[in-house]
Amino acid sequence: MSTRWSRPSPSRNSKAPPGVAWAATRHARGSARITAYCLISSPASAGRGFLLSWEDFVRNITRVLIATAALGGTLAAATGAGLAASHPDLKWTAIFDATGPAGAYGTSQKNATELAQADIDAGKIDAGGQKISIDVQDSATSPAQVINIMQSAFGNGTSLIIGPTLSSEAFKSDPLAVKANVPVLGVSNTASGIPAMGPCVFRNSLSEAQIVPDVIEAAKKAWHVKTAAIIYGDDDQFTKADYTIFNAVLPKSGVKVVDVETFHKGDVDFKAQLTKIKEAKPDVVVYGALYAEGAKLLAQARQVGLNAHEIGGNGFNSPQIIALAGKAAQNVIVGAAWYSGAETNGNAAFVKNYTAKYAKSPDQFAAQAYAGVQIAAAAVKKSHPGDAAGMCSALKELGTVQTVIGSFKFASTRDADAHGFVVQIKNGTFAKFED
Repeated sequence: MSTRWSRPSPSRNSKAPPGVAWAATRHARGSARITAYCLISSPASAGRGFLLSWEDFVRNITRVLIATAALGGTLAAATGAGLAASHPDLKWTAIFDATGPAGAYGTSQKNATELAQADIDAGKIDAGGQKISIDVQDSATSPAQVINIMQSAFGNGTSLIIGPTLSSEAFKSDPLAVKANVPVLGVSNTASGIPAMGPCVFRNSLSEAQIVPDVIEAAKKAWHVKTAAIIYGDDDQFTKADYTIFNAVLPKSGVKVVDVETFHKGDVDFKAQLTKIKEAKPDVVVYGALYAEGAKLLAQARQVGLNAHEIGGNGFNSPQIIALAGKAAQNVIVGAAWYSGAETNGNAAFVKNYTAKYAKSPDQFAAQAYAGVQIAAAAVKKSHPGDAAGMCSALKELGTVQTVIGSFKFASTRDADAHGFVVQIKNGTFAKFED
């Protein structure tokens, strides 16, 4: 955009009255060229009070011309691209645990978000021509760091927070965003109550409450399970949610819970708990664990001779569980919002492009992060928000959008209104569970 000011006469035959002068402005925006003429006070007549000074003319007419040029651009383009161009770049902040205990989840999210940024820039993700800048930050699996990054983002004009990685982090940080009137889009927070924290807290991740009933029904149908044991981490909101949901759904589904065991993050020896579970002789064992502890649990279950079917919570939705547990992860099932073979819109291209860029396949955490950007970009295209308040309204008004995790819309609660999958670890990969 450019504006050039000068003082020519509008025509050779037009003469300004004594003490005044013609002013012209030529304003360029894309293909639009606008020239305006006005009589203003000449320097010699300043202070007479009946005409604008040169400085006032420049200041006031600029405002009009910018709005007029924006309208002209819209008429020329006749689409949202022209409208979007009238706004400055939108700033979003993505907060993920790229390092620390949850590093595998956050690294996938970071990679996918950076891929999505490149796809916005290339026009592969349509934001209606609006320029969007996503600042991806590593919160190092630290709630305190999440809070620091978020508070810094508020001061830098961010209009959307994407993340954080863990529900436990979200419960501590999202209320700050609510207070600052900045919307949050969780892309991996599955604990109950996430959107309830505020009117502009959203998530595209299916909650455990949404997906667990499908997992239990699939297990009952395939394995005819009647009894279950649960072992979970009792010091993390993410894994505590697994226990809460499974412990509620299993009895309602006609499956008796015969034993419950706990552990803490960072524990490495689970044989005592697993031996107790073995003695209870459950048909299925449910693990509420992140991948670091989860892999050890699977391996040690084999070591103590625990012979039961196995279900993992959302923390098992990472290739790291397979990499660390090896053959011990074979046949575990888990509820998922996505898997690589899903025939969803654009998924094959996403898997191909992600793999080519990062030399490894994406996981559910990557897919949900990429879909989160798709969802937010679609909201921008439809509503052209210029700030955080506008971004919140745009997300609320979005409707249905096609993403790599499937057809998606927000429920009235700002939860994900979508369908998940039940997947099984087979030969080193996640495959659709055939029950």
